[in-house]
Amino acid sequence: MDEETINHFTSFGLTEYESKAIFSLIKKGLLQAPEISRNTGIPKTRVYDVLEKLEEKQLVIALHGRPKKFQAIESSKIIEKLIKEKRKELTKIEENALKLKENLFSEEQEEKENVFKVRELNDFDRVLGQEILKAKKSINVFTETSKRSFLKEALNKAIEKKIKVNYSEKKEIDNTFVIDEKKVILVLDNFQKQRPFYHFAILQNKSLAKAVLNHFNTKQ
Repeated sequence: MDEETINHFTSFGLTEYESKAIFSLIKKGLLQAPEISRNTGIPKTRVYDVLEKLEEKQLVIALHGRPKKFQAIESSKIIEKLIKEKRKELTKIEENALKLKENLFSEEQEEKENVFKVRELNDFDRVLGQEILKAKKSINVFTETSKRSFLKEALNKAIEKKIKVNYSEKKEIDNTFVIDEKKVILVLDNFQKQRPFYHFAILQNKSLAKAVLNHFNTKQ
């Protein structure tokens, strides 16, 4: 048999026996199961199962009579059906891949902690602004913002996106931000004191975020 054609059929998801049977029916027309077995080398014990699978895939029509015969649908229709099924399969793979990506990303981000350093407050506000723009639902701000242009601009953009922004100027947790109730950004050094670098942390930690928000809610 034409091995290249058989390989094309198998690339669309048919088994080797299904590919040989359908190709034989396309070439020869109406055939009995024993004839298909002889033409293709499919064992007689398997040929009926193979033809039944092709019927289920609506690629073959069984003509009941004595003897029972089988006929392939139009070759163009066969190709259309195989392409349609392959597209469904690829769509499902893409959907599963996206779900896997989201799950893995979520696992990677859970309880993730990073400490960074900057030379001045404006540099921190630029980084902070980028994190603020990633917010999906809410931002809790524990600091005074009137003299911080980069921070004010990022918060205004968040408000324009309908993100809920809450403010509290509490000195005991100054320069702390909670984003989407799961990410905490806080300054570890005092910007009022002269230092070569100032450290801050971005903590993907729901428990810490909850504790900070509880402080925010109970001490308003």
